[in-house]
Amino acid sequence: MLRRLIGAGLLAGTVTLGTLGAPAAAQDDTTMIVGLTQPWETLNPVVGFAIPEYEAWNIQYSGLTTRSTADYSPEPALAESWVENEPGVSYTYTLREGLLWSDGEPLTAEDVAWNINTARDQEWSNYVSTVSNLSAEVVDERTVTVTSSVPDPRLPAVGIYVLPKHIWEEHATPETIDSYDALDGVGSGPFTISDYQSEESLTMTANPNYYDGEPAVGTLIFRYFANPDAMVAALQRGEIDAAQGIPASAFASIDADPDIVAIAGLQGGFDEIAFNGGAAEGQPHPALLDVEFRRALNRAIDKVGATEDLWFGLARPATTISVAADLAWVPEIAEDELFSYDPEAAAAALDELGYIDTDGNDIREMPGGGDDIVLRHAVNTDSDLGGAMGELWSNWMNAIGIGVELEAYDQDQLFGVIVDGTYDTFYWGWVPFVDPDPLLSYFTEAELGNWNDANWFDPEYDALYAEQNQEVDPERRREIVHEMVRIVHDAAIYPALWYTPDLQAYRTDRFEGFVRQPAEVGPVIFSQSSPSYALITPVGSTDAPDTSDGTGSDATTAPGDTTPDGSAPDATTDGDTGSDDVDGDGDDGDGDGGGNGALIAVIVGVLVVAGAGAFFFAKRRGSADDRE
Repeated sequence: MLRRLIGAGLLAGTVTLGTLGAPAAAQDDTTMIVGLTQPWETLNPVVGFAIPEYEAWNIQYSGLTTRSTADYSPEPALAESWVENEPGVSYTYTLREGLLWSDGEPLTAEDVAWNINTARDQEWSNYVSTVSNLSAEVVDERTVTVTSSVPDPRLPAVGIYVLPKHIWEEHATPETIDSYDALDGVGSGPFTISDYQSEESLTMTANPNYYDGEPAVGTLIFRYFANPDAMVAALQRGEIDAAQGIPASAFASIDADPDIVAIAGLQGGFDEIAFNGGAAEGQPHPALLDVEFRRALNRAIDKVGATEDLWFGLARPATTISVAADLAWVPEIAEDELFSYDPEAAAAALDELGYIDTDGNDIREMPGGGDDIVLRHAVNTDSDLGGAMGELWSNWMNAIGIGVELEAYDQDQLFGVIVDGTYDTFYWGWVPFVDPDPLLSYFTEAELGNWNDANWFDPEYDALYAEQNQEVDPERRREIVHEMVRIVHDAAIYPALWYTPDLQAYRTDRFEGFVRQPAEVGPVIFSQSSPSYALITPVGSTDAPDTSDGTGSDATTAPGDTTPDGSAPDATTDGDTGSDDVDGDGDDGDGDGGGNGALIAVIVGVLVVAGAGAFFFAKRRGSADDRE
């Protein structure tokens, strides 16, 4: 269900491409090159979890349904239409006539039914949360009925990639399905894989059998850059046509280039500091089991200052977690209920709770004269902001008398530490799917020791999770989800720092027709269903799509144009305070706040020199749920 892993990504270093090759403009006009700063781990949609992998699957495979560019609502894909037999329970889908796989084999209802039933029976990692209650029955070659054993609010959307049965059935055993390399190059989407060089490039070729017509772009090359600054330079020189993972420090200069459009797309991503709630494995610091202690620590987090200085004003401070791609699923939190930055109030609360420093070493002790409180903070070394956030966290905590011990892990090691519960706090991030159910599930008791990375649960939350999971009334379901998110907020177990933008850019001198998903505020590539690639045409082509509805490349919006409730934004921080104003009060941050502004400035300087980008990989769990 959700995505996982992978926190913010920047691997500073040299470009691991050998020679980049001829500039894009010098190649075939229908060859498009996209730069990215995260490599692929696997191209098997059953087990992969990284953002670049989802981007490839979105255009290699189709599903019964897809997500609209405008608002993520379900739209026809392999199915041209469907009939509701029983709301939220049973739907009959009619496939488009004459569907073919890219290798010319017929694509029929049997392919669809085989995917749903086999994934359910074998519990395919990335499919099981979607299909666990589903069964599919072939009515005829073009018709399939999908039935859920319980009401499912995600229907009629069926968020799985339909894989070619004639290719995959020989690999579909519990012993072999996870290890298949999936480089067969057969699919039903607009492009299919034609060449893959690990940690170097992925080449995809237009599918002449695509149900919506062969794309105008004949060859699509994704090029991996270990250094995001090298990627930016390649974009500016015209050696690549688009890029995902633009460093925040380079965003303004790129946007000023008349031949480049820079995009700060929003699709529900957020970063957090997670506390260990101690509900399963491991042994967190005992102070973290006190909700009032956690609430006090939440008050010491300077979200406004960190967001402004680390993101150059491109991100917005978060009020609480986001559980879906649409920020309308984020509830409104009353001002007096927010854990606003106030280190003096945080220190006073700790005093009142009995966490005081009795020996004068500037570190508080457990009530009654216990040991110094020193929290183990896990630093994700695969994250471009991991080290900076570790230093900031130490600074924030030290300012209120809490010690911090930094422990470094790469993302694979960190995942193991989280599962084992051998941490006190860590920093990471998520990019949710369209439906909130996957991310909501990660705070349930059932996910302890697995994807519940807060190591916390609440019986009331679990009961509401079960309720929303089968609630087919959209308004009632949103009310339930809002209540659940408020429970997480009040528990102060998972303070969200900011809503993370996807920083992207594309050149306007070779291709046009890029569309934002969702309309006006979303990214143009690396989105929930990645619609741009099938619509892009060479500049001046008579086949260029109509973008007058505001969803195309002319629909550029400034960062921060939406608020969590979907209303018009108030002013973002740009212009309101200087870059050293870490507490948002208009001064330079010196004095009340422990001098965070100076520390942030130093960290930002180091990141810029190192070429640190602000590209956050998604923490992806294992489910293709809602990522067609």
